[in-house]
Amino acid sequence: MSHNHTHSHKAPELKQLNRAFYIGIAINLGFTIVEFVYGTMYNSLALVSDAGHNLGDVASLILSLLGMKLAQKIETKTYTYGFKKASLLASLVNAILLIIIVIGIFKSAVERFSDLQEIEGMIIVWVASIGVVINSISAFLFFQHQKYDINVKGAFLHLMVDALVSVGVVISGLIVYYTGYNIIDPIISIIIAIIIIITTRSLLIESLRLVMDAVPESIDFKKVEQSMLAIEEVNEVHHIHIWALSSTVNALTAHVSIADKQVGNWNTIKEKIKHELEHQNISHVTIELEFENEDCFKKCN
Repeated sequence: MSHNHTHSHKAPELKQLNRAFYIGIAINLGFTIVEFVYGTMYNSLALVSDAGHNLGDVASLILSLLGMKLAQKIETKTYTYGFKKASLLASLVNAILLIIIVIGIFKSAVERFSDLQEIEGMIIVWVASIGVVINSISAFLFFQHQKYDINVKGAFLHLMVDALVSVGVVISGLIVYYTGYNIIDPIISIIIAIIIIITTRSLLIESLRLVMDAVPESIDFKKVEQSMLAIEEVNEVHHIHIWALSSTVNALTAHVSIADKQVGNWNTIKEKIKHELEHQNISHVTIELEFENEDCFKKCN
């Protein structure tokens, strides 16, 4: 039996990610405070509500950072895989938070239809414009990493949703300022909510799949099996299990059968299998060796 644990070729650079999280948390928290102050000063419910929404996104960034930090913790005798699943749980919680935000937006929009309020159009435009810039910059910090890490993707989507909401607030502020049609505010809110549902769907489904130890979406089970069988010394491969240990580390266990005469070359065969799997983003490999007949199995073990 062999066991190997190396870092994925596509694992994000942790120092850059840490910096991105700290910057994102700091500037979004600062903007949340500014938005709340201006919303209170100018009696703008839209700004105060958006400030509460932004505060939720700050919490989301902190949750993603915590998940990433926990995933780096070393194994213990109780948690033999460490806390790597924390990053997957963080991505699932982030997806659920986005759904809760959508429900909140729908609820507020419906209430606004029956109780339209006067809106300070231009003040909202200026403050929300700052939000667009801040959230876009924050999202850009995670753009490269979100391609390889579903936990980071959750944080990225939160920031993009924030930027989108701010764009909607800017548009509604401009329309209200120039036309006085306050009804545009809830209409744009509903449009934003629908877009959030569309962008969040894949994150929610993939997070649920990974928490349930399904094969990660980026890995082709059949291709993995064929690549192992393509190694000349391998006769048969079965009992293959592939799952995500964390948002960046994938694992595999399998039974591999080789010819009796190849027993002496097992270490070389094992390294070939590991190398092939690393190219498919599987870095934690456990293989159970099998032989052509039981007599050889008993002699060699």
